[in-house]
Amino acid sequence: MSTDTTVLGVNEKKRRVAKRLIQQAATLVEFWGEMGDPTVDSEFARACLARWLEDLPGKDWDLRLNEPRPAPPDQNGEP
Repeated sequence: MSTDTTVLGVNEKKRRVAKRLIQQAATLVEFWGEMGDPTVDSEFARACLARWLEDLPGKDWDLRLNEPRPAPPDQNGEP
């Protein structure tokens, strides 16, 4: 277990989990030929994973999944 005693809030924990999930999905796509399903094209897998993961919290996108779609405008006018 880690000796780090920093107390993280729920949102920060979610952001960190999302970051790791996105990194793992990008690694899967990068090595699709070895790790993926040979009956599914790697670009199809990349597009599916990017679509499924794009709404996760945080701003830690991995470009191996290509650029995510732009976020819709904020209803409150905030960036």
